Amino acid sequence: MIWEKPPIDRQLVRRLAESYEISPLVAAILVRRGLTEPEDVQFILEEDLRSLHNPFLFEDMETAVDRIMAAIEEGERILVYGDRDADGMTSIALMVSTLEELGADVRWRLPMGDDPYGLTIAAVEEFARDSGTLIITVDCGSTNVQEIRRAEDLGIDTIVIDHHNLQEEIPPALALINPKVPDCGYPFDGLCGCGVTAKVVWALQFARTNWYKEPICLLQVTPGNDSVIVDAVKLRNLVEVERIREFLVAGVVSIQDTRLFGFLQDQQILAYDVPPQQKLLQQVFGQGVEFQMVDTAEEIAGVFPPLRGKSLLRMQQKSRKRRFTGSEDEIDTFCTLFRAFVFRKDEILERRLQSSLDLAAMGTIADMMPLRNENRTIVKAGLRTLANTPRPGLRRLLELQGVSGVELSAQTVAWQVTPVLNAGGRMGRPDLVVKLLLSTEQHEVLSLADEVRGMNEQRKKIGSDAWKRILPAARKSIERFGDRLAIVFDPGIHRGVTGILAGRLARTLGIPSAVVTEVENHAVGSIRSSNGVPVTPILRAVESVFTDWGGHDFAAGFNLPKADVDQLLAGLAAAADGFPFAEQKEEVLQIDAELPHQYLEPGLEAIVSIFGPFGQEHDQLMFLGKNLHIEQLDIVGKSEQSHVKLLLGTSQYKWPAMFWNAAERVNQDFSKGDRVDVVFHLGKNTYQNKTIPQLLIVDIRRVSA
Repeated sequence: MIWEKPPIDRQLVRRLAESYEISPLVAAILVRRGLTEPEDVQFILEEDLRSLHNPFLFEDMETAVDRIMAAIEEGERILVYGDRDADGMTSIALMVSTLEELGADVRWRLPMGDDPYGLTIAAVEEFARDSGTLIITVDCGSTNVQEIRRAEDLGIDTIVIDHHNLQEEIPPALALINPKVPDCGYPFDGLCGCGVTAKVVWALQFARTNWYKEPICLLQVTPGNDSVIVDAVKLRNLVEVERIREFLVAGVVSIQDTRLFGFLQDQQILAYDVPPQQKLLQQVFGQGVEFQMVDTAEEIAGVFPPLRGKSLLRMQQKSRKRRFTGSEDEIDTFCTLFRAFVFRKDEILERRLQSSLDLAAMGTIADMMPLRNENRTIVKAGLRTLANTPRPGLRRLLELQGVSGVELSAQTVAWQVTPVLNAGGRMGRPDLVVKLLLSTEQHEVLSLADEVRGMNEQRKKIGSDAWKRILPAARKSIERFGDRLAIVFDPGIHRGVTGILAGRLARTLGIPSAVVTEVENHAVGSIRSSNGVPVTPILRAVESVFTDWGGHDFAAGFNLPKADVDQLLAGLAAAADGFPFAEQKEEVLQIDAELPHQYLEPGLEAIVSIFGPFGQEHDQLMFLGKNLHIEQLDIVGKSEQSHVKLLLGTSQYKWPAMFWNAAERVNQDFSKGDRVDVVFHLGKNTYQNKTIPQLLIVDIRRVSA
């Protein structure tokens, strides 16, 4: 392994430390990770739910909300159709529970057994016979052009809520809420399906407030050097749609000759502390002109009592947001304050958002979405909600998995919770998982939880048996595809484990890998990425042979007629030279910080917690500690003794440490009593309800005498 600690700009470290009031160590890690832009820093340091992007930034969001609310009011029959993976099942549960809460006539459906991915014409036609008029797809639908067109022909509107890549033809949906749609207006394309669903759910709650589609204009008047400065910002659903700034000199122009006249017409004008601003405006336009402004100061103070009597200028100077914007005018402070006021005053907005994040966090983790931007806030807040989830089925599942009542990490959820949910889809009964997530009846919850957990045990055995069969064939296939792809076609593989096996092959072989099996007269496959190589170009090279395909750049699925498998393999072999390729190199450990002994102390946990949660595109912090003393060393393991347990000493502290699968290195690369340099993550060890920090060693080197 190569240990690499890239050099950093010390002046930039100091500047970040001062600007954001953080320690030099935290600033150094930010710089070394390239997280220096204000928005990047904000999503590391802040976890306020108000920092999440506004759902109404989606261009089609109002259309979707209006259609759903109209369907509820008119008693129309609604179908929620989702995918069979953890992201899809959590999306269904979130949307259905919300619609039921709003009084909708709703039912749900998802692919069962060997059904294909996505909305089907059969499902559309069956819903039409059931007098249905609105289909909402969640975590699918972006590629269902023919199915949505058929729904349209039958008089059914379709709203697509999804996050998957689109193909050339866009489905003719009434509304398409997908951050990957070009020019959709949304600033972050890394949401999972349940994350997008949570955005729609929040928008539906906002539509129940008096602020929905209400034209609002915020006004702020301040004295300039030789003029009066008037700032005005129009908001719609709390999204800024337009702003102007006027520099006005007393007695020079009339109100009709300024841009303010047209800008403020037919607007509800809100201001903060009206009297001094009204006075400034009268200085400019004369006593005969009076602006009809609503003073929000007292009402805002009722929601945020510490702000009573404080000016916007004083708030601006102490604004936390200003740390991330660099500069902020009083009108910007007012906009931030007003949004916070609405969010807090209508408590259902904050409460409903928080309550949806347990499912959104699980979907984000299960679908391996990047833990950057607002996904960090969704997962961080969602893990807290999940630990105390009000959903009886989810509570029971946490208990059975032994993670109830403990602090949950993204890794714990990824290893102990989401695989159990996914097992339902893999074993052909995803409906049981959705029922578990929705059920409130105790007896049903206990039964469903046991059944779902049992399917996971069955899935493990099937996957283990299949792995032994496919690995040799996968290795043999590599040469045919120019060392850029491994692919196995085995009709005996259970369809439900193709994705797991493809992922395991990709990790083992270090190249994109696909596993294909047979379902009736079709071949169905999954492909997974390795080393950041996108798989979309691989599938696009042979898309003419597919009946259907889709997914993300790093995980996708496809199906084709069984008779065309040879054509698929031949096409992939012919196109292999053009596939993206990552050179195989010795593993490089990117070190975030070298820690002198005085930093190797319990306070290190607080540093790590700032950067958590960890996951896709945001790996655990990797530290380097030098000249540590191995005071104790034991080889441990349940089935076979292959791990190493150590006690490492510094000049002040002693740290328990684990080095997994390293027993064969004992007395070769290190021994008890040695002085060593260690690259490690900071982890936790829980035993008998007691949790202590420990070092999780990645690599170790003996210090030369």
